[in-house]
Parts: sequence; C-alpha cells; structure tokens
Amino acid sequence: MYYCKDLYSLSILSLYEGELLGVVDKLYFDKKMKKLLEIELINDEGVRLTLSTKNIYHIGKNAITIKNNQAVSLKVEENNLQVCPIMSKAYSLHGEYLGIIKDVTLSDKFLTEKFSLEDNSTLDITRLASCGKNTVIFFAETEKINLQKFTPTKTPKIFKTEPVQVAKILPVEIQPSTNAEPVESPAKPTVQISDFLLGRICTKDIFNFNNELLIKAHSIVNKKNLKEINKFGKLRELMLYSK
Repeated sequence: MYYCKDLYSLSILSLYEGELLGVVDKLYFDKKMKKLLEIELINDEGVRLTLSTKNIYHIGKNAITIKNNQAVSLKVEENNLQVCPIMSKAYSLHGEYLGIIKDVTLSDKFLTEKFSLEDNSTLDITRLASCGKNTVIFFAETEKINLQKFTPTKTPKIFKTEPVQVAKILPVEIQPSTNAEPVESPAKPTVQISDFLLGRICTKDIFNFNNELLIKAHSIVNKKNLKEINKFGKLRELMLYSK
C-alpha cells in the first residue's frame, strides 16, 4: 500500500548507472482516477522528466528505484491525464461540501483505493463520481446516478434553411507596378531537432554500446560528436547530461 502524499519529493535512483535522476514533483492518474500511471520528476538543472509507474522497481522510505535511466524520458508536452487531487475540494453529488482531500491511498499495483479528507474520514473509490482540476465529486452511500446522461452534445444541431443566392463576381486582373521591387519569400527554417544541443557543455562521459567514448565530460557539443551521438542513439542521454 502507498500514500500519494509520501511519494512527493522522493528521489528517483537508477540502479544500473547508480545515479540520482531527480525528485518527484507531480503525480498523474488516468481520467477516471482508477490508477496512478505516470510520475513527473525534476532534476538539479530544472529539466522535467516523466516516469511510467510500470517501470518502477521499488518504492522505499526515501527514494524510488528504477532499473536504468532509460526508464525515464524527457517531458516535451503536457499530457491529458488527471493530476493527483490532493488539496482539491470534495463535494457530494447533491452539492454538500465534504472537505479538502489531503491524501490518496494506492494498492501495491498503484490502483486507487481511498480518498482521505482533512477530518481524517475516508471515501472509497467506488463512491467517486467525477474528478476535475480542483474539485472531486462523490456519490452518496446508497445512491448512484448514471452520469452519461449529463454528457454534453458532441455536435451542435444544424437547422435547414433556404439556400441563399450569391452574386457571382468576376475576377479583375491587376497589372503589377513596374517600379515595385520583387519581394523574396522568407526561407523555411531547416533547424533539426538536435541542433539546439550544439554549443552546450556535456556534464558526464557518454559511451556507445561498445564502451567507446563518444564525448568527454566538460566538452562542448559540436557537429562532429553530435553526429556520432545521434548515430548510436544517445541523444536522450545527452539531453539529460548537458547544460
């Protein structure tokens, strides 16, 4: 059994590399709050990374261990998952204020079990009606309502109208001025995804799969070593260990 409140600020350790990758900053559930799916961590350089809960090896008192640093990935965009609702307001389906959610209890497989309120009372996951950005709504103990009937209409109704007659306008040919200078269209950018790494400083030695050195620590990333790093699929590692 785990408590979401205890997971925040835990360190993430890579067993194979023996490295501290960052600390837990956010927790993400599926849209129905049934299971914890993803952990967002932040490292010492302020880079945000994501870790799927299926890649967790063990959760200890002070740290979460994973097998290797390939279990984490660089966060590139916002996801559409449900943020952990700690500090959200809880209401009943009939609008009764229940309190502030202070914790969420999880099973060993990260399935949601209970919600704890500030008065130390708990609400079972079976009573959850809906969960949003700042509010969680619960069913009464003896009453459940099918929320599907409250689903918004996906497409607006279209009413048929009489066709409108539109006058046809013939195009008028406009002769360009002989004194006007030709305007060059702006060239399309050709910057590749990895080009932003050029000029950054690598903070650790990076090796290929044959244990051959690709770039030394404290070296400046240039086109030559960037090409080799990309060739061996080590761009993500360079993103993590460069500044």
